[in-house]
Amino acid sequence: MAKGKFAVILIFFTSILTLYMGRIVFFKVVHGEEYETAAKQQQINRYDMIITPNRGSILDRNEQVLAISTAVYNVILDPLILAELSEKNVEVKNETINTLCEYFPELESTVLNNYLKLNPETGKINLESHWKVLVKGISRDLKEELEDLDLAGVYYDQTTKRSYPLKTTACHLLGFIRGGSSWGIEYEYDDYMNGTTGRSFILYENGNDVTYQDYEAEDGDTVITTIDYTIQQYAEEVVAETYEKWPAQAVEAIVMDPNTGEIIAMAEETLFDLNNPSIPLEIETNPDFKLLWEAMTPEEQTNYLNTIWSNFAISSTYEPGSTYKPIVIAAALDEGVLSFSDTYYCSGGVNVSGETIRCHLTSGHGTLTLEGVLAQSCNMGMVQIAEKLGAEKMYEYQRAFGFGAKTGIDLPGEVDDYGQVMHALSGIGPVELATMSIGQTFNVTSIQSMVAFSAIINGGNIVKPHTVSQIIDEKGNIVMENSTEVLRRVISKETSDYLREALKRTVEEGTGRTIAIPGYTIGCKTGTAEQGSRARNDLWTLSHMSYFPVENPQYLVLTVIHLPEAYANGVQSTAPMTKALIEKIIKYKNIAPSVETEEKTNLTDNPTVEVPDYTESYIYHVVEDLSVRGLT
Repeated sequence: MAKGKFAVILIFFTSILTLYMGRIVFFKVVHGEEYETAAKQQQINRYDMIITPNRGSILDRNEQVLAISTAVYNVILDPLILAELSEKNVEVKNETINTLCEYFPELESTVLNNYLKLNPETGKINLESHWKVLVKGISRDLKEELEDLDLAGVYYDQTTKRSYPLKTTACHLLGFIRGGSSWGIEYEYDDYMNGTTGRSFILYENGNDVTYQDYEAEDGDTVITTIDYTIQQYAEEVVAETYEKWPAQAVEAIVMDPNTGEIIAMAEETLFDLNNPSIPLEIETNPDFKLLWEAMTPEEQTNYLNTIWSNFAISSTYEPGSTYKPIVIAAALDEGVLSFSDTYYCSGGVNVSGETIRCHLTSGHGTLTLEGVLAQSCNMGMVQIAEKLGAEKMYEYQRAFGFGAKTGIDLPGEVDDYGQVMHALSGIGPVELATMSIGQTFNVTSIQSMVAFSAIINGGNIVKPHTVSQIIDEKGNIVMENSTEVLRRVISKETSDYLREALKRTVEEGTGRTIAIPGYTIGCKTGTAEQGSRARNDLWTLSHMSYFPVENPQYLVLTVIHLPEAYANGVQSTAPMTKALIEKIIKYKNIAPSVETEEKTNLTDNPTVEVPDYTESYIYHVVEDLSVRGLT
């Protein structure tokens, strides 16, 4: 009897075991591949991690770091893992959540616990995921400290953080990375600096063999710029000082090598912190602006930011004024319509097709040589030269020098709308020809002016401007190089040599006398250009285009005060900032004097100075003329 009962029980358990085994075989055979794939995929998804490469650094020409990326880490929570572990030991969950909230006060324990609560409708936790970013961008030291605590369900994703150690320095040149967008050099050379993403994941081979695959990220290439950090700071200093003294719509200073096209410095008055470009600096210093900023709509804030991020040197245009005069003279000399020995008479004004065009010295300069026309910036001499050159050649050379077209500088945002800022050939009548000769009634960008003026003093070549010299990989190999690129020759070397020497007289005895530095040969052309409506008479752009040493120019310096507020003739001037910047460069580069310094003759030795009639002249021009005559 007992044996019968035992047999029944044995048969029963054997049947149950057979049923389960059959079930297992069924799932294995019918759904085995599907479930196995899902399990493997779960493992792969859980441990498949992207490793972000460090973005390549940006350095100045002397390898001063301007932008750098460092490895940082995101704190990742795996709610599924933590929920599984907490079912066995709830203390595991509590330790993880409490520790995270202790280290990162911005985290709330109620929120983290809610991720792990069961949803009664689904029977699963609220956040059924292997990936929840809790904190972004922690340091390596903090990450290693947390790793030592071995928190359950927490791991760390390596990423990268861009920083600009000099904050506002060269902000318009460098640009920035902001979300998925970039600007400046950061934008232009993005492909080189990006690097190659790495990956760490599980791989199943030969069925069930598990291997861990790690592909290291490759950091981006390093960009070496043409910028000299020290000279950039000097440029920003003189711009800030000038803007504080004479507020204007724009104040800028650019330093360029006229032989190579290398941009050594480019500064303007609107600075912003590259580490936080969306917050204007004025918020910290001006309570009234802070209130105004907070009252702006998001669209208004974006428009404001786009204004301060814009690079005036390549994105804005203005009438150049007298800095354009050497271009006209160069064209006329090269065309053979005038000679180095020609003279011109200035009576103070001339009638052109019913329009009166005046010289800045309304009483007239009298008879001037060609060098005298440049040194005294005589409008009447220029009108006579333009008549000899003619409209067709004026137009041809203007285009050849690059006005109205992009220079090709390696920065985004350069304007090139020729039709909006330049005269078409058919639109150049006698009046337009005369006004163009003195740099009025058409617009240019600062970078166009510098490229064109470079040809005047470098032997006649239009060189392509650039801000980056080369790009190197992590092994030091050069992967890209910007060498000097001559786009075309526009004037002869003879014409260039003459003008390079002739423009020295502007500093020695002309309108640029105030920037003279004893012992140093400096060439210059000053500019005072009326903008917009001539009826207003308060919209002006003031500039100095200077270079040194004259014998072999290494530095071309452009300074601009565009539309100064409360403009007053004879008050605002770019001369002080120009001279200060040149003096700083000379001292920094330890440039030796070119000539022996001569003692100036005391005014008492020759007490009589004859001055012309300044009636109806602008005060600014009177001050310039008095300076030329050695008077204050």
